[in-house]
Amino acid sequence: MKNEKEIKDENSTVLYGISKVEYGENGCTPYPMCVKSCANYLGQDIGIDYTMVATGAAFRLTWDTTSWNGGNVDVIHTFDDPETIYRLGVEALGRRFQMITRGDTSSDVKFNNQSSDNKEDFVCFIRQQIDKGFPCIALGIIGPSEACIITGYRENGKTLLGWNFFQDAIEFAGDIKIDESGYFITDKWWENRSTIAVITIGETERPLISPKEIIENAVKAMTGRDDNKSGKIFAKGINAYDAWKKSILNENEFPQNAIMPFIAERLMCHGDAMDCLIDGRNNAAIFMRKLSEELPDYVQELKEISDQFATVTANVWRMADILGGYERNEKQMNNFLKPEVRQQLAVLIEDCKLADSKALEGLTRLSKKLP
Repeated sequence: MKNEKEIKDENSTVLYGISKVEYGENGCTPYPMCVKSCANYLGQDIGIDYTMVATGAAFRLTWDTTSWNGGNVDVIHTFDDPETIYRLGVEALGRRFQMITRGDTSSDVKFNNQSSDNKEDFVCFIRQQIDKGFPCIALGIIGPSEACIITGYRENGKTLLGWNFFQDAIEFAGDIKIDESGYFITDKWWENRSTIAVITIGETERPLISPKEIIENAVKAMTGRDDNKSGKIFAKGINAYDAWKKSILNENEFPQNAIMPFIAERLMCHGDAMDCLIDGRNNAAIFMRKLSEELPDYVQELKEISDQFATVTANVWRMADILGGYERNEKQMNNFLKPEVRQQLAVLIEDCKLADSKALEGLTRLSKKLP
């Protein structure tokens, strides 16, 4: 059980002591970071490597073959069913999963669960969980439909508090206040059309996810079939490498007189793929090495898989060196525009694909051996 403060009165409940989530050295994948923070608050001592692999996020890679899509990196694409990653994140902890989604949005993603266009249904859903001492994870609230944490409510749910990756961003902070705890305070969460879902992290009702299930889900994520949604075709898993490489080598997409915003869009998509791999495969490597200590009968297989994921991570750092750093400023944009630079990047993309393919082969074999 948690030991943190819980402040209640007639019209509000706020759970204090939930650790902050933000982009930085601790990660750049919001949903698993939110799961970790909530689990730690509820007394489960788990690390980010666990939530990254248990959700499947550590093994994802997606590339829209029809456009330069800033949504490629979203974990929602990890599996064929967009709900799967969110369900796994909760059930991997052994906890009860519930999800309410909004039907009146322009989002291309449709969920197969409880849906409502009524704000009061969301308020009731949130209040029930917070009043029982369970934080919620939402998609949206402030900024885009990325995961964030709802830590409490005031005014019977009109106002929400929590942690959001965009709460300090100038473009979204106009209507946001900050609680003395650091939590955001907003009463404009429903007006944000990117608020599309709320997820519960409920009571414990089952064991933690098994290593076999984690590895089977890893195989599914890395062999995901290509998706066709609203005219967009997403290459997924190992297939995404070829689509990524093809895009950066298409010289028609990189005119030498291009204005900076044009190149910035392309560098952002390329950089997001780098982020996806460096955050995902690094945590996968860490987890597999830990697992090799827990499963001595499979130590060699797990270390080999870990080494392949570490190779992917090392190749991404080489990409950053070629671009002149991991930033996405004018220096990197100018370098990305150069054909010879993108040729070097394409070689490293192929090297990543090779290492990931070897890791996938190892995972596939191991999934058949584990009890």
